[in-house]
Amino acid sequence: MKYDCIIVGAGPAGAFCAYEFMQKNKDLKILLIDKGHDIYNRKCPVNEHKIDKCPINKLGISGCNPACSITNGFGGAGAFSDGKFNITTEFGGWLTDYLDDRLVLDLIKYVDSINLKYGATEEITNPTTDKIRDIERRGLAVGLKLLRSQVRHLGTEKNLEILTKIYEDLAKQVDMRFKTEVADILVKDNKVYGVLLRNGEEIYADNVFLAVGRDGSTWLESICKKNNIHMTHNQVDIGVRVETNDVIMEEINKNLYEGKFLFRTSVGTIVRTFCSNPSGHVVVENHSGTMLANGHAYASKSLGSNNTNFALLVSHRFSEPFDLPNEYAHQVSKLANELSCGSIIVQRYGDICKGRRSTQKRIDEGFVKPSLKEAVPGDLGLVLPYNTMKSIIEMIEALDHVTPGIANEHTLFYGVEAKFYSARPEIKNNFETKIEGLYVGGDGAGLTRGLAQAGANGVYVARCIVDKL
Repeated sequence: MKYDCIIVGAGPAGAFCAYEFMQKNKDLKILLIDKGHDIYNRKCPVNEHKIDKCPINKLGISGCNPACSITNGFGGAGAFSDGKFNITTEFGGWLTDYLDDRLVLDLIKYVDSINLKYGATEEITNPTTDKIRDIERRGLAVGLKLLRSQVRHLGTEKNLEILTKIYEDLAKQVDMRFKTEVADILVKDNKVYGVLLRNGEEIYADNVFLAVGRDGSTWLESICKKNNIHMTHNQVDIGVRVETNDVIMEEINKNLYEGKFLFRTSVGTIVRTFCSNPSGHVVVENHSGTMLANGHAYASKSLGSNNTNFALLVSHRFSEPFDLPNEYAHQVSKLANELSCGSIIVQRYGDICKGRRSTQKRIDEGFVKPSLKEAVPGDLGLVLPYNTMKSIIEMIEALDHVTPGIANEHTLFYGVEAKFYSARPEIKNNFETKIEGLYVGGDGAGLTRGLAQAGANGVYVARCIVDKL
């Protein structure tokens, strides 16, 4: 069978692309491929079997078969996130580099309406209240810029319910293949005509959309290099996941749910807060054998903890001749893995300030009880570069003026948390590469970073392809 479009990657960009094809023309033949599991079989062995840490095979990669179930499969890496849907163009990606701001916002609102249709909460934050302006004022006084957004918190379990319903509707009209890895794209006379699977099978289509997510960014880069598609490297973000008591973050949690702040440090770096999870849990993500800290929060309070966690990420940009930002972040993160025997490090902020490693005794005596039990007490000063650690310390001290108490000695830092961005392929405004019929999108292409813009990206690509069919 020849398809009208093959979508590689079933994360938000790929799934919503397939959904939009289904809405626009039910007669189109669409194939959605992912190397992970379908929505029913995405199960992390750590949670499923109550083991201490992610099982690693002899090759040094996830014990999941065929790929890490946290980052791969239907719903992508966002499936097990806490499902924060940010309705804004101010952050969450770079689609506005290619499309008008108003169009991007309309696309985000359209994706939001689909989530609502499948059961998302009607509750949404209001970023214009007097209380939020007061928080903004206090932040500006110490150099913190607050990024405002309407936030619809789906919650991890509700997010999975929504994805399951979308999956079931897609399955009625869209062909889907899971546990299936694409090895290469098929190109002739500068036109794409299909994909080559790892098992040697060829599948044909005049349009291919590569929405492979962050875990597939290295593969996408190899595809672009092979086909002489010019790429520009984006930044890589390296930092820690912070965990503190809910009571410390109560004002931010109640009024903003997620406080997104930017801060320029004395060494010239930019630090941002990211992915805040009230009453949440710190978790481990496996990125092709590199273990990273992350976090999520359930919609149901009964499933939550007494802690709030969020990321502090320092943006790193490199100049010539160095051109391997993602590999650099992997090496920093793997050093933490080696020092913690395959896990991640947890350290009290008070120990960081005193220049000493945290011990299990000090962690146990602290007022913040770690939600990630497998984290190993240690010294992040042996892992993070000087400018990165200095930037994080300056940021946490600035945040103490907005959320008093966050810089107390009991606050926990988990490391390393890193956000990898693909080198961005050179594309037209419809996200088509120089190869006719080959489109790229989502986080893996360095175009988005989050549920909202990734979904919007997929919708727009589907509309562009439908218009030319």
